[in-house]
Amino acid sequence: MILLQVVDAGARSLRMIFQSNQAPKYDFLQEKNMEFLFSLLNSENENVSGLGASIIAHACGTSVEQRVLCEAGVLEKLVILLDGSLSQREACLESLATVFKNNPEAVSDFVGLESGKYFNSVTELTKDRYPRTRLLSCLCLVVIYNTSPSYFINMGTKSSLITTLLELLNDPGQSGDDAALGLSCLIAEKEDLQQLAYEADAIKNIVEILKTGSELQSKRLQGLFLSLAELCSKLEDCRCSFLSLQVCFHMPFSYMISS
Repeated sequence: MILLQVVDAGARSLRMIFQSNQAPKYDFLQEKNMEFLFSLLNSENENVSGLGASIIAHACGTSVEQRVLCEAGVLEKLVILLDGSLSQREACLESLATVFKNNPEAVSDFVGLESGKYFNSVTELTKDRYPRTRLLSCLCLVVIYNTSPSYFINMGTKSSLITTLLELLNDPGQSGDDAALGLSCLIAEKEDLQQLAYEADAIKNIVEILKTGSELQSKRLQGLFLSLAELCSKLEDCRCSFLSLQVCFHMPFSYMISS
């Protein structure tokens, strides 16, 4: 019993450490490392399996590593965590987004798993009661959309994704900071999504948050301004909406001076 508690505590500590950008990288190309990774993912201990997912999210950074992981069957292991605990689900969502980025083959394999069951699970998690889970599921879908937009034919799915990200902008914690960048990534160079965001009152929402003051985190400010720029890049309606709010034109510069 004591040994299990030590393993659990050690895995939890390592998961926290692997959240740092300074944590060591993991060489997935070495067979012994891959075997160890899968031993973590196969563990019944939620912190141990979550550690395996966290290692992928932190260390998988190249197309070669993505391919090696997918060929080894990592997607089939990760999706099991979607039905696990809160920490397992969140670690899984981060890992999936990492594996999917600019990797259409992985996205196709994932969408095809059990006739779309797990793709639907990620979509449903955008309605979860936990803001962080909603955010991570949204960011995972953003990566899927940007990698393989053909899987988002349904306008209702696109609209729901935008609405959820706009709601998360008002979250006071890290979820709100990450949601701002997530929104900008989603609507970048996509006039149809910019139109949906405009119809969901994105301009007004963003401006109201900016008006709250310079205490906003720099990451959130960056995401908000990038989203605002994307919204106004193509649609005259968005520009007119912004102007109608009588926002001070010097507002972006005032943030720069105070930072």
